Amino acid sequence: MPALMEKFRDDRLSIVEEVAQLSREVQAFLLDVKTERQKQAQEQETALRQSFQKVQQESRLFLTATQKQRLAQAEKQEEDLSQFQEQRLAEAKRLEEDLRQQHLDRAKQLKEDLSQFQERRLAEAKQLKDELRQFRQDLSIYVFGK
Repeated sequence: MPALMEKFRDDRLSIVEEVAQLSREVQAFLLDVKTERQKQAQEQETALRQSFQKVQQESRLFLTATQKQRLAQAEKQEEDLSQFQEQRLAEAKRLEEDLRQQHLDRAKQLKEDLSQFQERRLAEAKQLKDELRQFRQDLSIYVFGK
């Protein structure tokens, strides 16, 4: 029986050593897994940070480009509006000048018409005066015989 006890002790030591060895291997495996996961987490964190920075940079570039585009568009609209206002002002001045010229032309025509009318009326009045004087002379000759 001592041999059996000895064998039992040896088996027990062998099992303990195997368990200890398995425990060391499991601990090493777990450490390797933990190390690998930390490495992957750091790589993912780096990749996410780079991706986030890239998105931020692209967003800034996009917003800057959009802002420049809108500023250029606003400047173009301002220029177009300014040109439109200048055209409208020039057209208004032209219309004002046309109306003023029409008024002057009408006033001139009216003055000429009135002048012609006055000359005609004066000529008619002179003719009537001459006819009346002639009538008086004729009447005087007829009545008085001279």
